[in-house]
Amino acid sequence: MMNRIVFCPECRQDVKFSVKEKVDSAELKGDVYEFTSKTAYCDECGAEVYVPEIEDENLKALYDAY
Repeated sequence: MMNRIVFCPECRQDVKFSVKEKVDSAELKGDVYEFTSKTAYCDECGAEVYVPEIEDENLKALYDAY
């Protein structure tokens, strides 16, 4: 399971985060594909935070849709 603590650039500290799913779309090789993506948000301030594992999952979801 992924680490549930990441650095928040807004809070300037390590924080816990929550993950929300949404339907997203992206262009790949000239065509647009829809897929379910995940986004991580800081539990302290609500800012979007970067979680490498989630970005990897989103890329896999896009390529699965392709």
